[in-house]
Amino acid sequence: MTRTVAVLVGREPDVRYSVHRGYVDALNAVGVSAVLVPTSDGVDVERCLDVVARFDAVLASGGGDIDPSVYGAAASHVVEGVDRHRDNIETAVVVATRERGAPVLGICRGSQVVAAALGGTLVADLPTVGFDGHWEEARQFEPVHTVTADVTTLASAALAGTSMVNSIHHQAVADPGPELVATAWSCDGVIEAVEADGVLGVQWHPERLLDHDRRHLAPFKWLVTA
Repeated sequence: MTRTVAVLVGREPDVRYSVHRGYVDALNAVGVSAVLVPTSDGVDVERCLDVVARFDAVLASGGGDIDPSVYGAAASHVVEGVDRHRDNIETAVVVATRERGAPVLGICRGSQVVAAALGGTLVADLPTVGFDGHWEEARQFEPVHTVTADVTTLASAALAGTSMVNSIHHQAVADPGPELVATAWSCDGVIEAVEADGVLGVQWHPERLLDHDRRHLAPFKWLVTA
């Protein structure tokens, strides 16, 4: 049983390490202790890996865009809030955590980090390739579109019978790569969840939907029982 979870966090704004309180509240609600682990410039990669290895599970949180070079793509003018040092640390943490058999949950950017770390690729900007309606920050605490998950998957369990989620992203997983499988999609075909044994990435923000529907605690419950 998981007792402690390392929550990976970056800097926003640049002078502060920060994370939405919903991650910590959700983990507290399922009975585990969350410890924030900074992953931006100034943090030593090896020291961070050593710290994270002491935890039972890892949660990769939201934040800015991932540098396209991480997943082998060309530089793009449409990416925002890139922190290459954070990218390097978090992808290394995902790989190391998977290798030692501890569970990983990625949310929004965190789902994209999981995919990039395990050989997948991303869509750098959804509107550029014809997918609109995925950046609904003004409605971040309410569901705005449907998600359909394959049955008997972690994604289906994470939805816990719900079908509507929020949406605050302009990037998404394009190809889950050799180790992950896409298991949930929005109505326009954007990948909304990727998974493997002990690994789950969801594109929506369940931590911001708890006041709307407590069933969105499901991915956090999975993390502490995986």
